[in-house]
Amino acid sequence: MIGEIHTVSTIAGLVLIMSIGWIGYFYKSVDLAGFVTGLLIGVVFVLAGGFPAVLMLLTFFLLGSAFTKYKYKAKESIGVAELKGGARTWKNVLANLFFPTIALLFYSAVIWKPAMIAFLASLSGALSDTLGSEIGVLSRSPPVMIHNLKKVSPGTSGAISPLGTLASLMGSFLIPLEALSVSMTDFRGFILTSSLGFFCSIIDSYMGVLQARYRCELDKRVVENLTLCQEDYPRAISGITWLNNHSVNFFSTGITAVISLIIGAI
Repeated sequence: MIGEIHTVSTIAGLVLIMSIGWIGYFYKSVDLAGFVTGLLIGVVFVLAGGFPAVLMLLTFFLLGSAFTKYKYKAKESIGVAELKGGARTWKNVLANLFFPTIALLFYSAVIWKPAMIAFLASLSGALSDTLGSEIGVLSRSPPVMIHNLKKVSPGTSGAISPLGTLASLMGSFLIPLEALSVSMTDFRGFILTSSLGFFCSIIDSYMGVLQARYRCELDKRVVENLTLCQEDYPRAISGITWLNNHSVNFFSTGITAVISLIIGAI
């Protein structure tokens, strides 16, 4: 009987992942490579974490996609909208989900509680940062750089605003709350992973300060994405050249996962 329930749950999870993925692709929330990458990660979530992990993955994808599309025209008008109509690429998917996936696989293999903390915290951090970024750029008060509090333009990496910080804080509770509701963690774990998830968004902001910035010589714009410049060789003006939004997300979730393992093992 238990085996039959597990089989039904696995099939239901796979069908749900495939269905939501196709809908996301149809509505251009993810491109083809992003869809395939997300589908492979979804299969891992189904097999290693079961239906509860699938629901957490879908929470991340659906909320992230919804708030990326939210007021997209307004974001586009001020130059802070995601490219390609907000469609997530395979780089977006891996940058946010690589470490949660590894942590979940690790937990499935050894059933070690710190690995579950790392999974929940890093996934919570990815969602926290996404909501903070997508909602924060719409703040009416000008954002400030996290390290020196100087006012900057909306969408500048390393900048924070009251609205974005509140969105990050609220977003950090969602994944751990789902875990608590299905007994994947206890109340202490809920508080710990929520705190670590919010901490992940703070790490992301500090790393964003070091992100590469370029000046487009034709229109003199300062951008962080090279594809926004029409010329072939825009001039680098600050930051670390290999550090972009994807690598910042990758490292911030990775650092969060490692810290979670250390704290969980104490």
